[in-house]
Amino acid sequence: MPDFAAFQNLLLSVVTRVNGTLWDYLLPALLVGAGLWFTVRTRAVQVTMLPALGRILRQRTHEAETSGGLTPFEAFCVSTGARVGVGNIAGIALAVTTGGPGAVFWMWVTAVIGASSGFAESALAQLYKRKSPDGKGYQGGTAATIRYGLGSAFWAALFAGLLALADGLIFNSVLGNTMAISLATTADVPRTVGGVLLAAYAAWVAWAGAKRLAKFATKLVPFMLALYLFLAFAVTLIYVDRIPEVLALIMRSAFTPEAAGGAGLWFILMTGVRRGLYSHEAGQGTVPNAAAAAECRHPVEQGFVQAAGVYVDTLLICTATAMIVLLPGGDFAGQTGIELVGRILSDAFGAYGAALGTFAAWALFLVVLFFALTSVIGNFFYSEMSLRVVTENRTLHLLFRAAVVAMVFAGSQMTLDLVWNLADLFMGVMVLVNLTAILRLGPVVFALLRDYRAQGGADGMAAGARFSKSRLPERLRRGVALWD
Repeated sequence: MPDFAAFQNLLLSVVTRVNGTLWDYLLPALLVGAGLWFTVRTRAVQVTMLPALGRILRQRTHEAETSGGLTPFEAFCVSTGARVGVGNIAGIALAVTTGGPGAVFWMWVTAVIGASSGFAESALAQLYKRKSPDGKGYQGGTAATIRYGLGSAFWAALFAGLLALADGLIFNSVLGNTMAISLATTADVPRTVGGVLLAAYAAWVAWAGAKRLAKFATKLVPFMLALYLFLAFAVTLIYVDRIPEVLALIMRSAFTPEAAGGAGLWFILMTGVRRGLYSHEAGQGTVPNAAAAAECRHPVEQGFVQAAGVYVDTLLICTATAMIVLLPGGDFAGQTGIELVGRILSDAFGAYGAALGTFAAWALFLVVLFFALTSVIGNFFYSEMSLRVVTENRTLHLLFRAAVVAMVFAGSQMTLDLVWNLADLFMGVMVLVNLTAILRLGPVVFALLRDYRAQGGADGMAAGARFSKSRLPERLRRGVALWD
């Protein structure tokens, strides 16, 4: 009989080695390089679009209700709910404790650069979207961009399959594990009971429908962001006198290894870059699956919205975690991740009374729970959207939904080293496929942006710009079904 445990250990070793090459060197270089290219070619669209953002987020409610599509704000909340997860707390705390404060600076840089790739992939998703077979809403995303924009059914199917495995099954099992442990440690709920509750929630997600999920996300996402930012702001006020010192430390340690506790400069840089990329997902091909569902008058509008989501994720939420960890100072005492953040919050609030310390602990628990719940919505939404591009087989979709529910329960009961590393591998291949697609379709992105600017859309006027595919050069219209 083969030794299954030994096989698992061997597979884990191989996958970990491959992931090290992909995520420590190749993918960060490609993602940053693509971001720089789109930044230069679009004249920093991720910055210049900001004045028009508020108008775009407020608009299209009536049109979206008529078409069955999502409003730009609903699509923003779905993607933000998926982006902003437990990793924004645990992952950033780990980055600061292992890579030093300088990692925060490189995380910021990665976000600003990567937002341009986020703009490109989401604008393309809008361009190549299709009406859903029932006529209610839209379907599309990165798989649609590859299938219709590049004319490759094979690579579209490969991307959709990898996304369904990574986000729909593996990442959701990891979230089930995190939520079950949080319920067990904070609320003393047995993991089996927690698993059943979480599986029931996953079943609701799987059968609720896109519009209902989006409306739920619009209620939950702003609340969870506000709660976590409140905790971070309170800690900032408590240690307000240390803000100049901490900001100076971040900048100093970003370029001098000695200031980062002896960590090598390349390690500091890569820790920040990798953590930023994992968090905001720009260039990974996941967020366009929400962007495609939105009702817009011009494809670049949703590109603007999703680029702004990078800033919310990294410049707000990830920075909030970094400040919570860095402002108090002192020894980390071997703690990291959520455990460290929880200890700091409890100590900071507890200094003003035991009741406040308890409040901080429970508030963090709610944040972690909400982050995980919205991530399940986003992960399922992305996967379902992507699968519908390559197949409308009803049986397959029902089996996938059942598998999502089963994996959430299974994840709540097990350890996940191997599946987490497999998810990283699948995600790495997805990034390579997605980057290849959006770089090859760069001329389409630039043509869309030129058209928007030519119509005066960039000045934030209420009328905005309207798009028709006839406004594209004929050679760039391949695969565009809507926008007549």
